[in-house]
Amino acid sequence: MAVTVTACSSGPSSSGSTTTTTAGGSTSTTGSGSGLPAIRHVFVIMLENEGYAATFGNPGADPYLAATLPGKGALLSNYYATGHFSNDNYISFVSGQAPNPSNQADCQTFSNFPATATVAGNGQISDAGCVFPASVPTVANQLTASGLSWKGYMEDMGNLATRESPTCGHPAVGSADLTQRAVPGDGYATRHDPFVYFHSIIDNTAQCSAHVVPLGTTTGSLPAGTPPGTTGLQKDLQSVASTPNFSFITPNLCNDGHDSPCVNQTGQASQLANVDAFLQQWVPLITDSPAFKKDGLLEVTFDEADIGDATACCGEVAGPAAPQPGTSGPGGGRIGTVLISPFIHPGTVSTVPYNHYSSLATIEDLFGLARLGQARTASATFGKDVFG
Repeated sequence: MAVTVTACSSGPSSSGSTTTTTAGGSTSTTGSGSGLPAIRHVFVIMLENEGYAATFGNPGADPYLAATLPGKGALLSNYYATGHFSNDNYISFVSGQAPNPSNQADCQTFSNFPATATVAGNGQISDAGCVFPASVPTVANQLTASGLSWKGYMEDMGNLATRESPTCGHPAVGSADLTQRAVPGDGYATRHDPFVYFHSIIDNTAQCSAHVVPLGTTTGSLPAGTPPGTTGLQKDLQSVASTPNFSFITPNLCNDGHDSPCVNQTGQASQLANVDAFLQQWVPLITDSPAFKKDGLLEVTFDEADIGDATACCGEVAGPAAPQPGTSGPGGGRIGTVLISPFIHPGTVSTVPYNHYSSLATIEDLFGLARLGQARTASATFGKDVFG
């Protein structure tokens, strides 16, 4: 599938350059192309609120993220978020829905869209709201319909039953979200769990509970008394058969770099040091797993840049309810992303512009799924510049 690459619409890296350099010195000037590799297991780790200059541009602050991981795969130096604040980016990533005023405000109330909301032919819903009607699908629904597997792994989900359920954790529809801030022992944030914002998922409680689960831990026990590695992602990684085709991993509000200081755990150093520590714990478990070695792709990205950067790329189009996806600009700013896969040459650097819709479109292409919402408008998907 050929896709025409266009330059970013705004931002500090809007030169339109598409040159790619690999560790072997080869170059590429295309952002997409035919012949995607036979990837069947995709892992996504979503981190929080850091722009490119603070992370990949400052390796001393987070050497594992900024130096070690790009050395193992590909750095996408012109990757952009799609909006501000958090929740709208998570929603965009899994559904292609553009930001709206409610999820731009991080859905303080877990509210439905108004009954009068309509879904246009391009898949976009009108009006503002948080919990999308059953008629709005996600990539998770697409995978299920195609007989493929998926899970959302949420760190700290269910640690405190007074805040959220141990699986498929979300507030009652219409009620206030009690997880907007971390508390001692629990840093789960509903707004960072995109799957529970869709009636197409939460209305089937048993199915949601089987797919939206705690991350688990490698160093302690969750729930209390459970040996490490016997629940959650680490257990599922033990075989190809038990590893979902699509795994979406959300750290808690300390380990994703959101909070500093962190009230939900001890021993933290700084926001970026916390991110590095989490990645050093979980990335090797993923990349050493049988499924990843066979046909895996790991994406490590951020939801958005600092609020001061509302730049965009890739022809991002505003939805009907929010003329400014970035609240004060067209997007969520330049964040950068790392991709690691057996199909990627270590040390690759791509300057092709991408955003969260590009990620969704690529995942859908890999699994032979139709593109949802704004993924249809993505100017480029990961191609020869990434996979060589």
